[in-house]
Formats: sequence, C-alpha cells, structure tokens
Amino acid sequence: MNVFKNKHSANAPGPFISVNCDLQASISNRVNFNTQNIEFQQDANSNRIAFIARSYENALMNTRKGMMFIFPSDIKSGSYKPTDADFPFGTFQYYEIGVNDNFSTSYDYSPKSGTVDIEVISNDSEALCYVINFDYVGGGDETEELHITGKAEFNVFMRAF
Repeated sequence: MNVFKNKHSANAPGPFISVNCDLQASISNRVNFNTQNIEFQQDANSNRIAFIARSYENALMNTRKGMMFIFPSDIKSGSYKPTDADFPFGTFQYYEIGVNDNFSTSYDYSPKSGTVDIEVISNDSEALCYVINFDYVGGGDETEELHITGKAEFNVFMRAF
C-alpha cells in the first residue's frame, strides 16, 4: 500500500532505490520490537517521505505490529517534542493489529509527550540518511498508554541506471 497518491506518472524511469534500515524499540508491557523489514515511499507531489517498519511479512495476522514515520525529506537535525507546533512528522506512531474471527483493527500509539531527536546524515540526490532516537508516551482514545523508546536508522541510496 502506498501512503501517497501520485497525481502524475513520470515518463522517464526514476533512479534505482535501495533501502538499508534498522529499527530497535522497547515498548512497555510488550516484547522488544526489532526489524530491518522497512519499506520506503516518496510522495511524487511533495518532499514527504515515509518509512514503514513491520514485524511481519504477509502472514501471521495476529502478530502484526510496526512503526510509521512520515516527514519531509529536508527535515532538520534537532530535538522535537510532539506537542510543539513545529513537530515535523505528519505521522509518527507505533501500531498493533488486533484480530478476531471476522475482522481486524489497528491500535495506534502516537506520541502524547516525550522527545524525538533527529540527526540528518545525508540529504541529497544520491542518499537520504537519518538517525532518529525517540522516547515518548503514546496512545489513543481506544488504547492504553505505552512508553516507547528506541532508535531508527534510515538509509536510502539512489542510483542511476
């Protein structure tokens, strides 16, 4: 699933993209969440990018969990609080999928308090590299609050044919 809608398709082929990422998180009352199964997406209509980290491939519906980060590719290094007006993330959340015999639902844990520290390593036409450290309390109207801490290393390399 693409989180961005493409209004125009390009006629020329784009660069070849390789993704090299790692996410390690500690979540209260849960087992640790560690994955390199991270999808990268770009919005063709803006500078927004997305990294979607998952604990699963396509099976095991009742064990699905992950984290989603959507932010501008030109994000600045710094320390941010989710309550700040200039919090640069459109989406920053941990999620779990709950299932029963007939349905599934998503439980989202977006930050209510805490800090997100961003280090921009590279941001050019050849590489997007970010290190994100996070320590926050998150939850929603239908979920309990969880304390989530961790580190994400996102590396995207773009090469011409």
